[in-house]
Amino acid sequence: MRLAPFLICLALLPGPAVAQTLYVRDSEAGYLNLRDGPGTRHDVLRRLSPGDRVDVQETLGRWTRVRLPDGGEGWVSGDYLERGAPAAAALFVKPTTIGYLNLRQGPGTDTPVLRRIYPGDRLAPLAQDGVWIEVRHATGARGWVHSDYVTR
Repeated sequence: MRLAPFLICLALLPGPAVAQTLYVRDSEAGYLNLRDGPGTRHDVLRRLSPGDRVDVQETLGRWTRVRLPDGGEGWVSGDYLERGAPAAAALFVKPTTIGYLNLRQGPGTDTPVLRRIYPGDRLAPLAQDGVWIEVRHATGARGWVHSDYVTR
């Protein structure tokens, strides 16, 4: 008889929190700052790219403490997180014979070069026109690359 109330109380205790998995959404900046505290006055630990997966640990107002797949932790603005896997996986610049790839203004070699990007640079695909892919570079720069020079 005494055991029943104890079991009922035990059943009502909160269990371990299950982390919710969210993803960094695309933004004008092209990245999300991971900070050492909840607010912009805290130091930036690193930049997260659109599509990066995070596990929510706690929320404080508009700020969310997250754990990364590599075990790193920090705070991000919850405004830049979304549910569900990203629509398009990240792309990466392949090694080239000249050591870089041109990020172009439009889909074609006849369009101006906006900047050079380098092997291993992360790109978020935005659109496609034949063999040309519109991308956002980790720095936030947007442009076009030829699909032969990128990989998933």
